Amino acid sequence: MAKNMLLVSTFFIAFVVTFANGNKPNIVFLLTDDQDVKLGGQTPMSKTKSLIGDKGIIFENMYVSAPLCCPSRSSILTGKYVHSNGAVNNSLAGNCSSPTWQQTQEVKAFPTYLKEQGYTTFFAGKYLNQYGTPNAGGVKHIPPGWDWWMGLVGNSKYYNYHLSVNGTLEVHKNDPKTDYLTDVINRRATSFLDLQNSDSGPFFMMLSTPACHGPFTPAPKYKNNFPNQTAPRDGSYNKHGYDKHWLIQQAITPLPNDTVTTEDNIFRNRWRTLLSVDDMMENVVNILQKKNLLDNTYIVFSSDNGFHLGQFSMPSDKRQLYEFDVRVPLMIRGPNVSPGRLITEQVMNIDLAPTFLDMAGLSSTPEQMDGLSLSPFFSASSNKTWGRSTILIEHQGEFHENTPGCPQFREQNMSNCNNHCVCEDSWNNTYSCVIRREPSISPSQPGRRIKYCLLKDNENFQEMYDLDGDQNEFKNLATTLPQNEKKDHETSQKKESRCVQNISEMALNNTSNGEVTVDNLLTYSSISGDATSCDEQFTRLKNYINKGCEPYRSQLQPLLYPLFVHLYLDQLCNGHKTPAHRFYSKHVKLFENEKTCTQTLESIHKLVTRTDVLGCLEATDFRENKFKIKLSEEALEYLLRHLKHEDNSTIYQIFNQQIKVENTESAENETKRKLDLSEGSGLVKEESLEIKEDPEHLEALSALQLSIRQVREGPPCLPSICFYTFINAYQGLCTVDISPDKTLLSAGFEDASIKIWSTTPSLLQSTPQSVDPCKLYIAADYWNVDLTEESKPRYTETVTLRAHSGSVYKTCFSSDSKYLLSASEDTTVRLWDMSTHSNRVCYKGHSAPVWDLDVGSVGGFFASCSQDRTAKLWVSDRIYPVRTFAGHNLDVDCVKFHPNCNYLATGSSDRSVRLWTLQDGKSVRLMHGHRGTIMSLAFSPNGNFLASAGEDKRIRVWDLSSGQLYKELKGHTDTVHSLSFSRDDNLLASGGLDCSIKVWDIRKGVASSSSHSDGISSPELLGSFSSKSAVVTYLNYSEYNVLRGAGSV
Repeated sequence: MAKNMLLVSTFFIAFVVTFANGNKPNIVFLLTDDQDVKLGGQTPMSKTKSLIGDKGIIFENMYVSAPLCCPSRSSILTGKYVHSNGAVNNSLAGNCSSPTWQQTQEVKAFPTYLKEQGYTTFFAGKYLNQYGTPNAGGVKHIPPGWDWWMGLVGNSKYYNYHLSVNGTLEVHKNDPKTDYLTDVINRRATSFLDLQNSDSGPFFMMLSTPACHGPFTPAPKYKNNFPNQTAPRDGSYNKHGYDKHWLIQQAITPLPNDTVTTEDNIFRNRWRTLLSVDDMMENVVNILQKKNLLDNTYIVFSSDNGFHLGQFSMPSDKRQLYEFDVRVPLMIRGPNVSPGRLITEQVMNIDLAPTFLDMAGLSSTPEQMDGLSLSPFFSASSNKTWGRSTILIEHQGEFHENTPGCPQFREQNMSNCNNHCVCEDSWNNTYSCVIRREPSISPSQPGRRIKYCLLKDNENFQEMYDLDGDQNEFKNLATTLPQNEKKDHETSQKKESRCVQNISEMALNNTSNGEVTVDNLLTYSSISGDATSCDEQFTRLKNYINKGCEPYRSQLQPLLYPLFVHLYLDQLCNGHKTPAHRFYSKHVKLFENEKTCTQTLESIHKLVTRTDVLGCLEATDFRENKFKIKLSEEALEYLLRHLKHEDNSTIYQIFNQQIKVENTESAENETKRKLDLSEGSGLVKEESLEIKEDPEHLEALSALQLSIRQVREGPPCLPSICFYTFINAYQGLCTVDISPDKTLLSAGFEDASIKIWSTTPSLLQSTPQSVDPCKLYIAADYWNVDLTEESKPRYTETVTLRAHSGSVYKTCFSSDSKYLLSASEDTTVRLWDMSTHSNRVCYKGHSAPVWDLDVGSVGGFFASCSQDRTAKLWVSDRIYPVRTFAGHNLDVDCVKFHPNCNYLATGSSDRSVRLWTLQDGKSVRLMHGHRGTIMSLAFSPNGNFLASAGEDKRIRVWDLSSGQLYKELKGHTDTVHSLSFSRDDNLLASGGLDCSIKVWDIRKGVASSSSHSDGISSPELLGSFSSKSAVVTYLNYSEYNVLRGAGSV
């Protein structure tokens, strides 16, 4: 996408206070968002540098566990690597503040240990990206360990956000005096600190600001600072990553000029947002000093990930493995910290939690934490040694690990991205890295710091850099590294992630590497699901099997018994005694009538500890021998379909390791016919030919008929959705359209401009023309013109079209994608040539702003509608309308061609929908019932139905044969702006101002039992998908049941 499409990251700061009288220190932990260290992210924060860095120690090599907000923050809270705490990305599916993460990890985060040490705890600002969302517990959820809570709902914002204040919703709008989030956090911090004194007991205060995260909104007083500052032109800026992973090689080099301009603007605004954080730091320090607490205060400043702007020609983002994304600032000052020192040892964000607990007086770091306390660095005379020699960095992209998330594909199912397609999907952008220092050559010549990374894709691509000799990571040493040295670094990587293999395991792994599949990945993984997850997975499988049709149900039901036993024993071995017995009591009734299971179940029910399991003969037999089960190939495929398409990793691993499947004969035996032949020649006697019905055949036929009936009566499959989001669309986005061939995206803006982007990696090509009707030429334009250069095609990432003198309310591509039509406030419709990107025709006929357009599928027809209460039919080769449709009493707001192009539908502010014939311009249907302006129309592909929606938040589906209402769909909470039918006529998609896309099953008589139905939404609602604060402006079903949408934040 274009320069408007930005992705963002997050950053932390921390403080700690100790009391001179020997009491436990107070701890203040301040977080900022997206502040890098390599590209000068700390430069604008001069007060912070003076108050903390100059009076404490600076860690030069501080790394994050993952270059992404939620995984990194989860590591800071838990003191664990990403693979240990389970939060792998910013989505709920990736365990970002998911119910499972809350129940297993959040309960052991460092604030809970501080509470046990007698601390009063305070939090204000951003917590985790999914915090406060309905599926993460909503605003009522207060993470354990916090007494005072003011958590931001969702991701970073500066205005128009929601807060959970001690479990109660608090809504903020866009008043700079009262709602700028950094200032709100500063005021809340001041109020809390005013209540504290040396006699009030220890407290822990954590502050988390949105700066310098997108949308990069500075406070009004700082909006004009750094007017001439540009993004750093370091050694990797605007350079091609020729020897890096193919995703990096896809970047366009050199960057287009408009991208460079955007990056410079982003950089300036990032610095400007940090000035408010700098003020907060000064305010907090001043209050502590005024209360005589500063001398007893540890202050820690850090970040959750870095950021890049144009490095290796990549636009603004973080998610990559390079230093600008994974290395962050860290400074500490305090009463026991010897000031003025630069620490070059490698440390990580997982070390912060143990450090805070050490400061609070905890005698030892909790066993489950992977981090180490940083206290050995506090004193210059300390003789303690630092125990971390290797850094492990992990990143797993979003979406399902076998589904590419980017819109374009290359061979082997990998996405083909240009420099504005940020690949977040785990198929293409999942990797792990280790950074270690080689042994010293001599006391004066320390060993090199080497980074080695392995990317998880079909190519098993590797990258390796000498961080001391090649600080810009320009030369990938892995392309020339000897094989034995590669193996050395691979071993280090596996050791840090606790995955060292012995010889037999390595042989088994090499065998599995012949075909890298989900089966192999799960079989050889170290998954050990928590108790809640085990119960959920088993319940899902049980329901899936019991709801299945025959013969699958009867074949698969015996599988539940061994899975039940293994899940129960695994929980006991992992120390989850109470959840294990709860799991046993909940599900053991399934096997009460199985006499062969009674003895084993009675024996294992008495077990309590891992030692009991190891000493139990029945349990040992179960764990050391595989359970044999007979399944047909069809039943096995039916089972694997469920295991692979949901989060069933624990059961899948048990199935692969502990279950032996024997295939039964699935093909039907040929029916035997008895032929009674008389002796000698002659005809077969009629009564001697006997054909009997095969019972197996009848059973299979019955099962097939049942499956067909279930498919027909069940809900349709939900579509895949590709949504384009415009961020920082300062021009005011009015309309979006995607060309029929899916290669171009157009947008109309309030500043009278139209912008075109390519949805493919290719740049847009403009063929020069001798005269552009949108320009005024003077004689000087033709002086010293190099005709050869002028005739060459021009390539650019974005094309801006200008000719309108008012807001562009609608753009619409022709059916062959060669032309674009636009409607404007200036009362005109214009035709644009997509080969030259120039205006060809100006159609004039309306006397007021033109609201909407639609293009017919045949004949070069298009229709427009206007504030002048009419709709008009045009032919592209004539500049005047060939038909006018008059009859509405107010503005005609939307227009749509019938699929057969013989009819035209219009929707109006008079709350009516009309259907017109193109032949004579007469109204043949008039449909009333809406309670507000109609903003969108859509015909079903078979032409039988018309859907309309608008300000009344309801969708009405009309039966065109009778003109009567067919269905009314309720569920939206704001104006509906876009509608689209699926190609098979069964589904209707809708979207609008409530920032959601809803999919409806409109088949006759359907009353869905979807979990989305809540008494307010219609039962036809199949699914509702949040567009992450983006207003849904455009929706359209394309081939293969893919729903494409677009909108702006």
